[in-house]
Amino acid sequence: MSTRSATPTSVGTGVLHRWWFPITGFLTLLFGTSTVNVLINVLGKPMAEELGWERSVLTNGLSVQTVFIGISIVALGVLVDRFGPRKPSVPMVLAFGGGLMLLSTLGDSPTLFFALCVLIGAGAGAVNPVAHATVVSAWFRDRRGIALGVMMAGLGACGVLMPFLANGLLGLVGWRGAFLVIGALCTVIPASVYAFVTRMPPEHEAERLAARRAGRVAGESLWTVARSYRQFWLLAIAIFLVSSATFGLMAQVVPMSTDKGVAQPTAVAVLSAVSLASLAARLLVGYLLDRFFAPLIATAIFALTAVGVFLLILSTQVGLLFLGAALVGLGLGAEGDVAAYMVSRYFPKHSYARVLGFVYFLYAMGSAFGIFLLGQIYAATGSYSAGAFPIVGLVAVSIACLLFMGPYRYSLDHSEVPATD
Repeated sequence: MSTRSATPTSVGTGVLHRWWFPITGFLTLLFGTSTVNVLINVLGKPMAEELGWERSVLTNGLSVQTVFIGISIVALGVLVDRFGPRKPSVPMVLAFGGGLMLLSTLGDSPTLFFALCVLIGAGAGAVNPVAHATVVSAWFRDRRGIALGVMMAGLGACGVLMPFLANGLLGLVGWRGAFLVIGALCTVIPASVYAFVTRMPPEHEAERLAARRAGRVAGESLWTVARSYRQFWLLAIAIFLVSSATFGLMAQVVPMSTDKGVAQPTAVAVLSAVSLASLAARLLVGYLLDRFFAPLIATAIFALTAVGVFLLILSTQVGLLFLGAALVGLGLGAEGDVAAYMVSRYFPKHSYARVLGFVYFLYAMGSAFGIFLLGQIYAATGSYSAGAFPIVGLVAVSIACLLFMGPYRYSLDHSEVPATD
């Protein structure tokens, strides 16, 4: 095991231990992409009522925003491998947070709303895990799983805390004030993290800069990886499908619950249960990834997620809704950790950001697809119930993909593992 990875590094005028990278990554994700889903859940109903919109306007805008999140994630992955994490991330954060603040000025024009969704999505790649996961994976050869879990826990913490923050601000300053305050937080905190803390290990940066001086980019291109590694498509498809299930449900938990007669505060608590379980799952899965084979961990958790889908969509009992929310949250927490860890074990280190960026692109596309699918099912039937079997089917295919991943191709120190067949 390497001891160099545990050595502090000089950052600015002080000395920064490597654990600051997952901790500050946690802070970025605390005010990251999950914020938008939460705000539409909590603020969407009074927003739509004031502006005179159908619910589908909000869900369509959320789908548009999610598509552009995917595009920005891919772009950021390429830029991080070429320029490092800081330079491309700060301006993207400004676009994300600025777009949220501008929603507070919105009139009754759906066109302007969709345009702001595009702006928010275009900047959201920087408040997605790609850049920070690249940094954490580079710094941690030992305890990489738990370090990624600590960082990813920011997504779960966002889902736990943000509904109550948004609901509280809604009562104090209305939905417009809530967008303004939360948008400001989503701008200042992540931008400060990127500007003053986030960076790659010196040896990694030296290799990247040497490649640039030679007129190339370190690592294999995304196209080469896609042609040479069957695990690339298996992992990408698996994450796309399970994201369709988890985020498709998460984006509509509150209206889904209130349609069953559940009170708004209870429905918000159900949504928070999804995120609370997600928060716990990220830490648990991070711990397990350091000890067990990642595809098997994901398989077991995603099977439980399928059970949660049935309960959350079909049950009318509050207790079972909370149980279903917890099981869906378990899958929601596992998918990001599993993707970030598995990319480090199946693909070259200098291709990490661009590969993870593409996987998270399909992660975002899966979210958009799941939101769209359930929205269309609701529009066609007046209920979400018919979506239970299709969503469970998506999870089942995701599990099948993971079971064909095969053994790891790279060790924790990024050395290629010799083939055993």
